[in-house]
Amino acid sequence: MKDRTYPRRGLHGELVHDIGVRILRGELEPGDPFPTESDAAGETVSRTVVREAIKVLAAKGLVEARPKTGTQVRERRYWNLMDPDVLAWRLEAKPGDDFFVDVFELRRLIEPAAAGLTAARASPEEVEELDRSLADMAAAVDDRDAYLVADLHFHSVILDACHNELLANLGGTLRAVFRASFARTLPIARETIGQHAAIAAAIREGDSPAAERAMLELIDLTAASLEAELPAAAIV
Repeated sequence: MKDRTYPRRGLHGELVHDIGVRILRGELEPGDPFPTESDAAGETVSRTVVREAIKVLAAKGLVEARPKTGTQVRERRYWNLMDPDVLAWRLEAKPGDDFFVDVFELRRLIEPAAAGLTAARASPEEVEELDRSLADMAAAVDDRDAYLVADLHFHSVILDACHNELLANLGGTLRAVFRASFARTLPIARETIGQHAAIAAAIREGDSPAAERAMLELIDLTAASLEAELPAAAIV
């Protein structure tokens, strides 16, 4: 899984990032006008830069240019929440607990099926790569940053090795969300090593049903650790 976010370079990139985060954070609400050239990024920027930023944000469903009324923030239902930038901005804006509940629901729908496909389709080289990722996780269980990298790679290998182009592409889109989700449940990393090992074993043996079950059990285990911290209102 590779990051596919918009490059944050120059005034144009900074403006897109700044306005995107402000919208996701709720500082700019639906119906609010797009900031003017003089205050868009806390400094004066050209109309050309603003127009280009509007094009990028409009393509993501965040803003809309209307005749006479100008450019305004759109209602949330129009936002492309699966866009890599919008996801990254949402994480930067520090989403509420309900966001992570949504993430686990999405993972339950995607990852068990991907693990089952990987068990049926992975090459010997891909199985070896998965085993290396598992070994890296076990070796780094007390090193937060190293463990997170290895954990993310473990799941990335599964999404790539399922040999479904759409699932692999979706995994790339969700990379930042998966990272945030894994980081949130790092306190139980040691408890999940065995479950990761069960997933790898099922894939190594080509047992798709077992791989699906093991992945679902892993997701349920990590989701339970998060739900234990949440107020009842956040859990549907």
